[in-house]
Amino acid sequence: MSAPSASPPAATPRMPQPHAGRSLRFLLVALVQLAGPAAPSAGVPAAPPAPADGAGVREARSAGLAGIGHELGPALARLAAERPDDPVAVWVFFTDRAGRESDPAAYDAARRALPARSLDRRSRRGVLADLVASDLPVHWPYVQALIERGARLRGTSRWLNAASIDAAPRLAADLARLPFVDHAELVPRGRRIRLVGEPEPVPPAPPGAAPGAAPQPDRAGPDSDAARAEMASPGDTAYYGGSFRQLEMMQVPALHALGLSGAGVLVCMLDTGFHITHQAFSGLQVVAARDFVHGDTNVDDEPGQDVAGQASHGSMTLACVAGWKPGTFVGAAFGATVALGKTEDISSETLVEMDYWQFGAEWGDSLGADIISSSLGYFEFDNPADSYTYADMDGRTTVVTLAAVEAMRRGITVVTAAGNEGDAPWHYIIAPGDADSVITCGAVDSFNVVTSFSSRGPTADGRIKPDVTAMGRRVLAISTTVDSGYVRVSGTSFSTPLTAGLAALVLEAHPTWHPFEVREALRETALNHAAPNNDMGSGLVQGLGAVSWIPSTTGVTPGPAGSGGLQLSAGPNPVRPGSGATIRFSAPDAAGVTLEVLDVSGRRCARLYEGPARTPQSLRWSGVSDAGDPLAAGVYWIRMVVRDRDLSGAGGALASGGPPSRALRVVLMP
Repeated sequence: MSAPSASPPAATPRMPQPHAGRSLRFLLVALVQLAGPAAPSAGVPAAPPAPADGAGVREARSAGLAGIGHELGPALARLAAERPDDPVAVWVFFTDRAGRESDPAAYDAARRALPARSLDRRSRRGVLADLVASDLPVHWPYVQALIERGARLRGTSRWLNAASIDAAPRLAADLARLPFVDHAELVPRGRRIRLVGEPEPVPPAPPGAAPGAAPQPDRAGPDSDAARAEMASPGDTAYYGGSFRQLEMMQVPALHALGLSGAGVLVCMLDTGFHITHQAFSGLQVVAARDFVHGDTNVDDEPGQDVAGQASHGSMTLACVAGWKPGTFVGAAFGATVALGKTEDISSETLVEMDYWQFGAEWGDSLGADIISSSLGYFEFDNPADSYTYADMDGRTTVVTLAAVEAMRRGITVVTAAGNEGDAPWHYIIAPGDADSVITCGAVDSFNVVTSFSSRGPTADGRIKPDVTAMGRRVLAISTTVDSGYVRVSGTSFSTPLTAGLAALVLEAHPTWHPFEVREALRETALNHAAPNNDMGSGLVQGLGAVSWIPSTTGVTPGPAGSGGLQLSAGPNPVRPGSGATIRFSAPDAAGVTLEVLDVSGRRCARLYEGPARTPQSLRWSGVSDAGDPLAAGVYWIRMVVRDRDLSGAGGALASGGPPSRALRVVLMP
């Protein structure tokens, strides 16, 4: 693997390349549908009593994105003509769920199959507070029919209402003609996240040694390093050994000193595998494990199935979250419980299928996970002429990005790596880090300088990414070859679990916070929050500030002197799609006001009101632009500006010299 360049990154990110065409339009429609369950083999339960997913399908078709039923996607159709007998991975999308979409009994059964913590998480934090059609399992007789015709099942997705299979293109064409099949498309393949150098072994050091200090012979007696480590408490420098700096930069030891450890928070790790015999995992609380590559529950290296070192990457990221060996190494959320999902096969040197991540995310949902931490990502997609390009890094196109969005809609905070492409030709963030609703993590060194390898923004649609940063160069992690050894590693793969661990502490302190609130707490209290950019986003996360952050529900600041008692409020805030928010405002001493919605860059998205407001006024805003189009999920400002004269004339010019105004921050959910 190539090492990071020593040269600093360009200050201005390169512009995205022109889009090569979106021939995965059939897949996109299914993703907009988001209607399907996880495979029985993945152990994902079913779901809810809510309307079917027809609205999303109709919207997609009205936009010209849906294909004709029973057809093949363009790439698969080409393979059917050129290499009809070479097996490939294929998504088969079903037309329905055999009527269960409208059957209350199906939702009741799905609800019973889910653990209480999954339902509780959704009711407290989810945009989809109750179950919907895309929580119901696929109709198993449909899947069985594919198998009986010669397909090998890889897994099923309840969110997509689809099955992933291995089949020759000729067979896939036949399957697409079945009456219950809507269409079939290749499973997208992408290049996995690039590693940064090789792990650097750390020489053994005495317990309690100062971080970074050279190993010294341990002294005996009550003043020895070992004795001090044994007496150290969470928050004390000696408690952390060599892991102190990476946590101290985020103020995590200060949160530990307050009693936070991630207790009660379930973190779902999606990675290459997990070797958990290391001493730092002696107290690890594992609630479930699943190997989606081989279809079993062994997430460690499996001789005869895995290449050597398959579990190394995942083991090191897991330690950054939940490792615990006081005096030597401590993870950011050492008290959290974890679920371990093996979702990537590292044997391929080229491209890997992206369906296992989908299965893992749905599995995490079914377990009731609070956080998904994923140091995996995908870029340089297979045959850009037929598949994704950088232009598709727009937060609403790739399979894994939309899976991450669906997880968030169900109340799961998703923390993912920005990628290690900052000094490589790709340069930009990788999927699913382009999703607006996830927390995308860049990397800095121990001096809080952005690393050259950390992938840059913006997204293809111009949003700032990454969201935040954490230490990602020479992070202390566990060795996967010596169960008492440690290594230094680099990459956004490691800034990500450190940030996920901090997110677990935030959720422990605020268990009702929605994923958007967790993200905003981290972003708005990070060191660069006042001037976010596409190198570091809002900058280095700060735990004390994040835990103390207060979601906005009322006006931000009082109006300036002489503003005549301006009043502005909105609720509920965050604003949930379909319900909207009621905005109340008044300006007793003003001739009139203008009420408008601005995005975070200050661009006007909607003008809501122009007119007098001497008496209290109220209106309903449903999260749409002036043109009536739904705005993207994210943070917006509602601003009320006083006009200098009655608006019955020609529009009422704004008063010169800065008119009195008030502003209110609102979060618009997906």
